[in-house]
Amino acid sequence: MPKTAALILLIFTILLNGCALHPTISDDSQLAKPSSRATKELQKQINHLISDPALQSAIIGIYIEEIKSGKVVYSHNAQKLLMPASNMKIITSAAALSLLKPDFRYSTPVYVRGEIRGDTLLGDLIVKGSGDPTIKYRVPADTTLNLFDATIAALQDLGIKYITGMLAVDVSSMPSEWGEGWSWDDLWYYYSAKPAAIVLNENCLDLLIIPGDSISQPVKIIVQPLENFYRIENHLITVQPSSGREYDFRLVFGKDELQIWGSIPWNSDTLRISCAVENPEFYFLKTFQKALTESNIGVDSISVLQSEWDYSTARLIVEYQSVTLAEIINRLNKISDNLYAEQLLRTLGLQFRQEGSVKAGNTVVKQWLGSLNVDTTQIFIADGSGLSRLNLVTPRNVAQVLKAMRFSPVWESFQKSLPVGGIDGTLKNRLLGSNAIGHVYAKTGYIGRVRALSGYVFACKGHEFIFSIIANHYQVPTSTINALQDKIVTLLYNFEANR
Repeated sequence: MPKTAALILLIFTILLNGCALHPTISDDSQLAKPSSRATKELQKQINHLISDPALQSAIIGIYIEEIKSGKVVYSHNAQKLLMPASNMKIITSAAALSLLKPDFRYSTPVYVRGEIRGDTLLGDLIVKGSGDPTIKYRVPADTTLNLFDATIAALQDLGIKYITGMLAVDVSSMPSEWGEGWSWDDLWYYYSAKPAAIVLNENCLDLLIIPGDSISQPVKIIVQPLENFYRIENHLITVQPSSGREYDFRLVFGKDELQIWGSIPWNSDTLRISCAVENPEFYFLKTFQKALTESNIGVDSISVLQSEWDYSTARLIVEYQSVTLAEIINRLNKISDNLYAEQLLRTLGLQFRQEGSVKAGNTVVKQWLGSLNVDTTQIFIADGSGLSRLNLVTPRNVAQVLKAMRFSPVWESFQKSLPVGGIDGTLKNRLLGSNAIGHVYAKTGYIGRVRALSGYVFACKGHEFIFSIIANHYQVPTSTINALQDKIVTLLYNFEANR
């Protein structure tokens, strides 16, 4: 689609789903007056909670609004620019649902090019990456075939047992790169998996850690799905059952080497950890080549295509589709999946600006935010997940998005994606002992010295609140900030406006 046409489509989509349907959030001038005894008491209690001397070094931003009346019942540092951590996913997922729609699916086509003679393809097998974050090496038997199995079945239907050309992946739709501002010493952990045009198993290898047969013996490591993708430098040892389990690992970039060290008690169960890969494209190709070999289909050459291939003479044999966007967003927010968020940000750029980059995705997201009357000069987006410390938003920014989504046609899908306090997702172990369990739908956020919680409280007296509580630069344990946030939302749940 030409860029001009895509821009017109984006503007039309925003107008259709944005300005006319999204109410404007209240500003601080509408702060509820303490003529309501309940409001005055709520403000007093929150002030007391955040005035704890232990929080003196912290910057805490809070914005709370009663949805139906539009009254701001509490506001503190609501216009301060703060690092949101994974509250950034609220913005990314809301924009994706609003613009792409809940029934959107990724499509990953697979082509053959060349002549088939007998059981031999005199040509190439090419996968065109679309940024789908959901492709797995193996899926449960009761679901549809994964990309590999679907392709193998198609090749077998064509009678192909050998490919003389290359197994290739076209990655021209998106660059393979980590997010801006990501910590270099996090890049091998699963939560920092590298975004790319082609994603397999969330661009992670699984390591199965099995204690040795006796004390001081090396620990056995099984790597799945590709045993020899990295050379393993194993310094894990088996220790006494009474000893603690301590381990860590790192990739040596550019050397295809994984170093792992530490100690595992002799009586430990098998431990599964995930290691993000440095080169997602080659990981995909090597694993695909293995799957083909296991199905008696030979191919000797693999290749990464950085520029878009000419498909005019190619034959489409598989059109692999992901689950719906609603299901993707559900996983993204429930467990706070960084890679899913990053892929969606780039997908927005690809769909509306024909460029699967963070820059293009940011442009689309900011245009959408502008349709909600968010001041986009006061928001800084470095990535889609919140892993970067370069992201800066205000609690009021976050609340504006939350309020817009509450009145959005895609509200149901958005609400279902949010963790429920004391019930599931990243809030499963929060609000325990509170009567607000099951009534708080919110997104958590955490990076070092940053803790955020933003969402909705459906209060016991029928009131609905949007809230955003973001803490930066605290020196207390994160559990203390969790408790502070939980106390505030519990106060909201028990709020009686007419008292």
